[in-house]
Amino acid sequence: MDSSLHENKSSVTRAGPGLSKPLISGGSLASHGAEEYLIPSERDLLRSIIRGTVASMTAQKLSARYEIGLEHDRLYDGALREFCALIVSPGVRLNRLLQFLRTDLPPGQPDFIKIIFLETVARLLGQKWVDDDCDFIDVTIGTARLQEIIRALSFEFRSPQGSSRLPLAVLVAPVGEQHTLMLHLLGLLFDSMGWSSRILEGEDGRGSRLKSAVEQADIVCIGWSNLRLKDEFTSLVKTIRLQRPTARPPIIAGGIAALDSVDFLVSLGIDCLCDSVYSATRICESFYELESEGRQANASRRKAAVRAGRTDWLGS
Repeated sequence: MDSSLHENKSSVTRAGPGLSKPLISGGSLASHGAEEYLIPSERDLLRSIIRGTVASMTAQKLSARYEIGLEHDRLYDGALREFCALIVSPGVRLNRLLQFLRTDLPPGQPDFIKIIFLETVARLLGQKWVDDDCDFIDVTIGTARLQEIIRALSFEFRSPQGSSRLPLAVLVAPVGEQHTLMLHLLGLLFDSMGWSSRILEGEDGRGSRLKSAVEQADIVCIGWSNLRLKDEFTSLVKTIRLQRPTARPPIIAGGIAALDSVDFLVSLGIDCLCDSVYSATRICESFYELESEGRQANASRRKAAVRAGRTDWLGS
């Protein structure tokens, strides 16, 4: 908590609206009973103020931690180092990797931290490849094992209720895109959130399957890593727009090529650009909530218009 909250205690006289007596007056509050200062209604008010403020601060702090990447969080230094070595080691089986995720990550974290952790591992493997700290075989083995883990975890996170009741995120890559691991991690994170997701790769990224998926989508996320696929990316966006010209779902883009092409994405009308699976899901949630509120508001206006246009049989 901010150290400034502990300074100049004797000067603090009020902790919130409606508190009629000083909380601290030249001494320590801990040395007196709360009943000497606050009536029950005021204690409840103070408790609600503190609870709301702390909850908000905690949520913001956790969000910041997940968005900047676990490689910048010292709490995960040891686990990341060990798992990055484990995932490229010969003879390591899937059960051992899953056990690590269950038992060797820092305790007390939400379940979806496993997915953020795997994203960080993938990012670190890619950085090692760029820095020549590992070879192509290591990257191939590590990527294949990450895909195995994602498939195994999908059963753990998938919602038991019918997918038709859930918001749908369509995750697609331009035809020819080879780097689709992050799309699968994003799909897994959507599953952990209670959404349904549909991933379209290769030839599925165009034609009837794409059109059918977009027709049902609440959100469309595009993963784009290869700059040479600029024309394919453009064609993909146009197909999405043509399929839903009047009620187009928000389009979110991510990937190395997307991050290097901000002006181009703006010119195409992409709604948002993300640099991690966590930020992508948070933004998608926000878009979905806004869309839902808009639909509810429109429905309320329509009902009000219908009521206003009805004949008042009881009053006639």
